[in-house]
Amino acid sequence: MSVFVIARFTVGDLGKALEWGKANGNVAEDITAYGKSLGQIGHRMLTDGKGLVVIDEWPDADTFNKFFAGAARMGEFLSGVGVVGEPEVTMLDAVDVAGQF
Repeated sequence: MSVFVIARFTVGDLGKALEWGKANGNVAEDITAYGKSLGQIGHRMLTDGKGLVVIDEWPDADTFNKFFAGAARMGEFLSGVGVVGEPEVTMLDAVDVAGQF
């Protein structure tokens, strides 16, 4: 079963972070392409009104770790959106039960 990764990023200024992200979409596209090349299943970026929250689905935890350590433009993205400190990362294992989609 796959793993879901929830990563919370504190940013200095949410408005500026979102502006930078929109103006530099090619950086995020390059990172996404790298993730897909490793087998990333899903990716969403959200906000809780204070920072950025990423929810990804990966085949396994090792693949996510390889991605996060090896994405060539990840540092550029994190710096550009003004991430402060380290992300809070939670990994959850998918459970095979009825009623999911």
